[in-house]
Amino acid sequence: MFRLWFVVFASFAMLSVAISCSSSSPDTSGATDAGTDAKVVDSGPDVDNGAPSTTYPAPHPDLPQLVNAAKGPVLTNPKIALVYFPCEADAGAASCDSDGGEAQLEAFAQKFASSSYWATTTSEYGVGPVTYAGAIPLTGEVAPKTATNIDLQNYVTSLLASGKLGVPDPQTIYTFIYPEGTVISETNPLSVLVGGFNSCSQFIGYHDNVSVAIGDAGAQNFPFAIIPTCSTAVSTLTEPMSHEWVEAATDPDPVAQSNGVFVASGGPNSAFFGVDGDHLVWTLPGGGEAGDLCENGGPAIDINPTDIGSTVQRTWSDLAAKANHDPCVPHVDGAYFAAAPVLTDDVSFTTTFTGSVKSKGIVVPVGASKTIEVDLFSDAATDGPITVDAQDLLYENYGKAGLANTMNLTWDRVSGLNGEKLHLTINVLSSSFLGGAHAFVIKAQIGSRYQLWPGLVVEQ
Repeated sequence: MFRLWFVVFASFAMLSVAISCSSSSPDTSGATDAGTDAKVVDSGPDVDNGAPSTTYPAPHPDLPQLVNAAKGPVLTNPKIALVYFPCEADAGAASCDSDGGEAQLEAFAQKFASSSYWATTTSEYGVGPVTYAGAIPLTGEVAPKTATNIDLQNYVTSLLASGKLGVPDPQTIYTFIYPEGTVISETNPLSVLVGGFNSCSQFIGYHDNVSVAIGDAGAQNFPFAIIPTCSTAVSTLTEPMSHEWVEAATDPDPVAQSNGVFVASGGPNSAFFGVDGDHLVWTLPGGGEAGDLCENGGPAIDINPTDIGSTVQRTWSDLAAKANHDPCVPHVDGAYFAAAPVLTDDVSFTTTFTGSVKSKGIVVPVGASKTIEVDLFSDAATDGPITVDAQDLLYENYGKAGLANTMNLTWDRVSGLNGEKLHLTINVLSSSFLGGAHAFVIKAQIGSRYQLWPGLVVEQ
């Protein structure tokens, strides 16, 4: 939903104190202690490090599947409309017609609609071909200096009802480009405990929807996207536009709440909003929509297709993930590789926004350790070994705000090839203030390219 500049792992603030866990009987043979006086349980034989394999990819845990749990609609005849405010003296080049910014964005939208990118990223979810519906100047309107998401929901509703956006079309993604100087603030869509977001500091775009009664047709849902201008470089607008357009088409009714607050579980009519239950932790670093799931894919996530000529973001493909290839499309050259933790425990927990949820994770009591297997794999031969790192995500993101480190993560080895197995020992040092829930992420890297794979840890 949000195109973020920074990883936002606030989702664990949703976890209530009601957490229950179940797991198979632990295998304690061959266990090694990763912390002083820590009780150690083991998920498997530490001596089995596998071996490099020429079978690509080697066996590994499944990648997630983006699912339409609520059976909500997608856009079958999507259109894109660019909505501008009049050019102001202090507006940036990317949003001011006198400097050519609008013309560049309109040219981008036209090429985008006729490119192969759209079908590659959306057709598997039932979305139809996209067309460019033109630009809509908001004559007589002045962009605010500050606005909240609720303000913008009300504003879009009034524009649709008044006819200022033309004949309202529920298949059109109304894309509002706000000029430099406008600051859009939003409560954290995942938790109020870690404060809000500001445009250009924490996010560079989002999509939403409003329900508006037009004439005798009754209330209809209308998707829209908000794109703040954070730089005079047009690419800083086209990249979040591509992200939000894909998500608005695959999930045009994400929340449908009258109070304008985003929630992690989506609304009653949300479509491709999250992943299958076994992979819930994948939605926590930055969201669970098609663009969100690929945000942490490293430097290869943004591309410049020749038939578009501007920067766009690669987004999640269930078909590619199921085939064990890079789940982010369009395809880029080079082997896809990752380090996948083997999560053996069935865990269940209750969250404020989602209710009771069941997923895969690891049970580690406070003061105990558990060693898990991490499978290295690639879909083709790589240029060198895969190196790994593991981080306590809550500490990495909020340690500077005073959050203590609650886990110690140690490896038996830190590199290997397709088919080899590494082992990560997780020592829970202290209880998580987020209801006993912890999270880690494994970073697999070759050169400048890297992939992230998250994991969930809960206390008994």
